[in-house]
Amino acid sequence: MALEGDQRIHSLAAMARALSRQEPVFRLLEIAAEEACAALAASTVSVSRVQPDTRTVRTIVNVGDLAPAEQRWPEDEVYALEEFANLELVIEDLRSWVATREDEHGDPGEIALLERLGKGSSVGSPIVVDGELWGEFYATRPVDGTVFAGDDIAYLEALIAILAGALARALREESLEKLAYRDPLTGLMNRRALDEHAARAFDVPGGLTRPVSALMVDINGLKTVNDRFGHPAGDQLIQAVAHTLTHEFQQLPGSLVARVGGDEFVVLVTGHRPELALRVADQLCLRTWDYGAPASISCGAASVLLTQAPTASPAELFAAADHAQYVAKRGGLTQTVTAPDHWVTSRTP
Repeated sequence: MALEGDQRIHSLAAMARALSRQEPVFRLLEIAAEEACAALAASTVSVSRVQPDTRTVRTIVNVGDLAPAEQRWPEDEVYALEEFANLELVIEDLRSWVATREDEHGDPGEIALLERLGKGSSVGSPIVVDGELWGEFYATRPVDGTVFAGDDIAYLEALIAILAGALARALREESLEKLAYRDPLTGLMNRRALDEHAARAFDVPGGLTRPVSALMVDINGLKTVNDRFGHPAGDQLIQAVAHTLTHEFQQLPGSLVARVGGDEFVVLVTGHRPELALRVADQLCLRTWDYGAPASISCGAASVLLTQAPTASPAELFAAADHAQYVAKRGGLTQTVTAPDHWVTSRTP
């Protein structure tokens, strides 16, 4: 059951307090989506980002009672304006909209989507940040639920206004860090950030040991995607691989994923046994992505057990992993190639 007037005011106040905290952009979107899902008695809520110059939106987060094919943090859920007239209302006219499965004159694309998701009605509203369209907020209700109405849109637009303010602040705070330490396409750390992180990882206090693994990852098939379908498709492939690497290595806390070249990534895993990093890498080597043409990754790994005064350096660790990755790519292997111990100058002093 949706919240009533006073309850919704309290919900918005709670949202304002929650979003006033310093959080990453992805976390802000998740908080807002969860709050809206409860307040609107929605089945699902999704937040999507407008993709510049592509006339598409890419879903960032889905919450609620998701369909089997839906993911909380989807890798490649993209919708084109040409397929959904209601998206035109959001992107071209900055207008909210409501749709139902029974509306004979409704948006055919949206009706087909509701049928595919097993939902009865939906509502969408633009997210405007600093005067410019940023994305879309989207919610659904079940087949036997009430259709979204004017008071629902009013609540949603008020919530989005609070979210937009939090996003504007978060994006401004992140901008300086991104300029210096982040790759602009993927949002991952760049080579400068990787080198600084590696230097700290190699600085081991006396009496302790620390395992450190480097995994070099290269995308197979990016050139084909770029040549056949253009660089926007290639950029989407790079972003999808970046998201997958980040998501999968979250199971090893403290891991850092960096983009160091056009189709090259490095994962630095600190404080975990090498076999755990290899297990994640091997699973990823079996993954494929399709952005018009199939793509996969090749992976090489090198590990070192550090003490207070290691004679091995981060550069030597990265070089060993890079050589192993070259072997994997040249051989078309679907598993990680591990550098022999002697490829790294010294495991311990």
